[in-house]
Amino acid sequence: MSLNSTYGTVKPSVVNIENDVEIWYNYRRSRSDNDIANATFKRGDVSVMFSKSFVQDTELTDIDDKTLIGMYNLTLPVSMFGNKGIYTIYIKPKEYFFTIKDVGVLSAYPDTSGIVIDLSGLPNQSFFGNGNLVGYRIEYFEYKNNGLERQEYYRLVTSNNKCDPVSQNLTSAMSSSNGYRFNDSGSLCFLTLTPSTSPGFKANEKPYIGAPNQKIGITNTKFDPVMIEVEVVEHDIETLSIMAEGEMLRNLENGRVSYYNFDGEIYKQFEFSTVKDNYTTKSVAELKVNKDGNIDTSLDINELKDA
Repeated sequence: MSLNSTYGTVKPSVVNIENDVEIWYNYRRSRSDNDIANATFKRGDVSVMFSKSFVQDTELTDIDDKTLIGMYNLTLPVSMFGNKGIYTIYIKPKEYFFTIKDVGVLSAYPDTSGIVIDLSGLPNQSFFGNGNLVGYRIEYFEYKNNGLERQEYYRLVTSNNKCDPVSQNLTSAMSSSNGYRFNDSGSLCFLTLTPSTSPGFKANEKPYIGAPNQKIGITNTKFDPVMIEVEVVEHDIETLSIMAEGEMLRNLENGRVSYYNFDGEIYKQFEFSTVKDNYTTKSVAELKVNKDGNIDTSLDINELKDA
C-alpha cells in the first residue's frame, strides 16, 4: 500500500486496520459461472483477514515499533475460502456514511462555510476527533431515476472540529446559513472542504459542497483500492509433481498402485483390474478405482527399497 503525497513522492501508508480498511469478496465456481447470487460481494472480517507485518530489528534501537510500513498480511480463512473456485477479493479504504445535517458557516468567521454531520450514533467518536479527517474524501449521493446513486464529483476535507449551533443574525453573503462554533464536547462535527471558495470572476457563486439531508460517504485517502483474484484448486504444483515424479509401488497380488509424497507417505492409491466379456472372456477394458477410503498398507516401500 502506498500514499501519493506532495511533489509526487510515494510514502508507504500507515493504516489503522479496524478504522481504515474494509474487505469485500465474492465467489464463483468457475469463470463461466453466471449465478447472480454468487456475483454479490460479501464483507470480510478485517480483524481476521488483515494484519501488520513486522521486522526483526531496526537501526534505531530505541524504537519499539517494529512495523514494516506499507506491508500488510492477507489471511484467507478456510471457513470463508474453503470451496474450490474463484474468489475476487477487494481491499479498499473504509467508507463511513452520513446524512448532512446542515450546510453552515462559523459564527466567528462568516465567510468560512462547511458541512455539519452528527456523530452521536457512532460507536467510536474519537476516530472522528478534531483534525482526524483532514485529507479524507467526501462523495455525494443524489436521487436519480433508479434511486439513490453515487455522483462523480467529490470534495476533500481541509479541517474538521466538533461544534454546536449558534443562534445569530448573519450579515455575510451566507446570511441564510446557520452559524456554528467549535465545541470539543459537542456531538456535531463541522467540516470545511476544498474547493469551497468562489472563483475570482464570480464572487457570489459558491462551489457545491452539499445540501441538508443529503447522503454522503467519507473515505480515507491513505491507499488505493486493491483487487486480488484467488483460485482455489484441489491440486497444486507439489501434488502434481508427486503424481508425475514421486515414488510408486505396484502390488502385483491385488493390483494396487500406491503413489508416495516426498515424506514417504501414501498420497494416492488406485486399484487396477481388467474387465472381461462374460461370454468370450475377452478383455474389453481396464478399470482404475480410487481407493482413498480403503488404503492397503501391506507393502512398505521403505523396506522394499532397503532389501
